[in-house]
Amino acid sequence: MSFLAELKRRNVIRMAGLYLVGAWLVTQVAGTVLPMFEAPAWLPRSVVILLAIGFIPAVVFAWVFEMTPEGLKRDADVAPGHSIAPETARRMDRMIIAVLALALVYFAFDRLLLAPRREAALVATTTQALEAKATATTTAKAAIEKNSIAVLPFVNMSSDAEQEYFSDGMTEEILNALAKVQGLAVTARTSVFSLKGAKKDVREIGSLLGVNYVLEGSVRRAGEEVRITAQLIRADNGFHLWSETYDRKLEHVFALQAELAGAIAKALELPLGIGGDAALVSQRTGDPQAYALYLQARAAFRARGDGVKRSIELYREVIQRDPRFAPAWSGLCGSLSVLSWYVPIEERVNTARFLSEAVEAGERALALSPDLADAHIMLAGAYTNQWRWTRADQHYQRALALAPNDAELLYSRSEWLAAMGRMEEGLAAARRAVELDPLVPVIVNGYANMLARTRRPAEAIAQYEAAHGLAPDLVITANNLARIYLTSGRIDDAERLLDFMKVPPARTPALRAAIRLARDPSQREAIGKELGPAVLASALAALGQFDLDWALADVDRQLALHQNGADPVILLRLQRFDGHRDDPRYIALLRKAGFDANGSPLPDDATR
Repeated sequence: MSFLAELKRRNVIRMAGLYLVGAWLVTQVAGTVLPMFEAPAWLPRSVVILLAIGFIPAVVFAWVFEMTPEGLKRDADVAPGHSIAPETARRMDRMIIAVLALALVYFAFDRLLLAPRREAALVATTTQALEAKATATTTAKAAIEKNSIAVLPFVNMSSDAEQEYFSDGMTEEILNALAKVQGLAVTARTSVFSLKGAKKDVREIGSLLGVNYVLEGSVRRAGEEVRITAQLIRADNGFHLWSETYDRKLEHVFALQAELAGAIAKALELPLGIGGDAALVSQRTGDPQAYALYLQARAAFRARGDGVKRSIELYREVIQRDPRFAPAWSGLCGSLSVLSWYVPIEERVNTARFLSEAVEAGERALALSPDLADAHIMLAGAYTNQWRWTRADQHYQRALALAPNDAELLYSRSEWLAAMGRMEEGLAAARRAVELDPLVPVIVNGYANMLARTRRPAEAIAQYEAAHGLAPDLVITANNLARIYLTSGRIDDAERLLDFMKVPPARTPALRAAIRLARDPSQREAIGKELGPAVLASALAALGQFDLDWALADVDRQLALHQNGADPVILLRLQRFDGHRDDPRYIALLRKAGFDANGSPLPDDATR
């Protein structure tokens, strides 16, 4: 008790409190102000380190010295009757209260004003970067392609809000029909649907997508009656070139789609060729209810999550009503191919059966319609997920011949090429996909992945930032961006990104652990005990520290799940395994995924 009383008398405790509160305020202000002046990342850390080092001298100074009217003296040299320590204590109390008040004011100022501005600035910067890139590339393309059009999502004017799938489906069918018009460049579905609900002027949309014309309209469905209103607009000045309203029965919806596409082609003075309007819409069903169910199934599949299971039920219902409707078989193939990603863990043991059924559905679609590009795309994906690489390649090649400008196809093809170890070809395919569809975060993220795999970190960061700017809440792009920030030494940027995402630490343990390790490598053992060896190994990998045993075990775990398609195989192709490709464990994993010891595909039916 006498020692504690002495600490109080010498104002050591007050000095410690004042120092800590003041140091916290200084670090907060430095963390906000220094980045504004583009200070290097080490400077804020240096401020924290210096303040931490200064704490001990400060309390030692308070113990040894006392401020007197005659100046600073050693405490031992001040007679008890001449000490003004109580008065100094009162002054220090007032200083502590003042600094605490300043800290509270700054905290409120930061949370209410600065934090929202930082978040908005992050989104704005990445979005502007992408829009600038998209505008530059697509404007150049528009200069070459005189006739180019974007079909904006038609507005659902039905009394039932759940009819949204129908208006979206009609938009896509009209878009597909227009894509068959010779001499007309049509913006991809994913890019135009990324603008759904956006309050943008037609001229702004034309500039963003690099098109000369924009088609917009509405769909109203009441029972078996359908009304479509459409208008064709010049993107450069907003003038209407043509508009029309169509009233039809649902059973005549295919003829309506062809008629509308033909009318637009005529307005643009483009030839329709042999067959005229009718040739623009080839895949039909005579059952209007089956068609409505098909559109609903397609919308459910694109929503992912529980929608994948629902889409399978709906596709089966369509097939039961019209077993010769090839697009329904193709859609069923696509849904079954990815079903394992969206079922509980205990159901993933059925992955092989899901994929087998997917292949059967895809082959049935092609038996009905050999030149259905979508069926070749879906079947290529199913064979890829089965690691039947040669058959997947055959269908990719045919799909590319039928739909050379399908961005989603090129994105999938780039992943297949990466699994083959053909990284530069994969990069070219991914780049072309972004040129065709620059506003889709998943496609931009795929391009960034290929840049990272081919050791182009600066370009990869720019593309990851662009993808994040397009979809700030998409966790996969944020995680990829955080990882490349970490491997590039941008620790503060990675932490700010995760904080901006507001993802709970429990969902990103490896990334959070990597940040801790980057700042203090001595925490390695503590993190291993706290989070386990798997998280520690993943954190080290995020920092670019390669552990062969863990990396091989990680790929083996993913291959055992048999649900991630080409992903685990692509990991085996990365340069970090150079020098280890003769390891028997590495060769065993290659063979499990359908390759020989040299990395060439095995015959599709070979024993793995």
